[in-house]
Amino acid sequence: MTERAAAGDASARRLTELVDEVFRLTDELTRAGDDIVAGEGLTAARWLTLGAVAHGPLSVAAIARRRGLRRQSAAESVAALERSGLVVRTPDPADARAPLVTLTAEGRAALDRIRPARLAWAERTAAPFDPAELAAATAVARRLRTNLAQARETPAPK
Repeated sequence: MTERAAAGDASARRLTELVDEVFRLTDELTRAGDDIVAGEGLTAARWLTLGAVAHGPLSVAAIARRRGLRRQSAAESVAALERSGLVVRTPDPADARAPLVTLTAEGRAALDRIRPARLAWAERTAAPFDPAELAAATAVARRLRTNLAQARETPAPK
């Protein structure tokens, strides 16, 4: 095996380990999110949806893209949040087929009540890490996400 092939094989193994760890991390983050918002009667998924529309109205498809959710999962969260009075759907003047999801005053109040618990959790969770470590991890995750998105759009060589 050439040195280049060996390096590629080692990188592939490391990436596989990273992917496995990210799946486990996602599970832990979801559980933490569920714990943070339980007092509001929310789930982590619904909290993600509320957060997505906190800065302005979005379509369900845009919420799904922004939060890395399947469109069906985002639609289910929106429906539950709408039943709870935390969001409303309004017509999109640019696309009558896809209504916009907008945060209600109750939804904004829920996010405001959640914020202190989220900040306390983030401070406790980040405490053992140097900010540079977290910045490096974020940079690697972003590059991987970008790479994967580009690879999905580019046909694989035959």
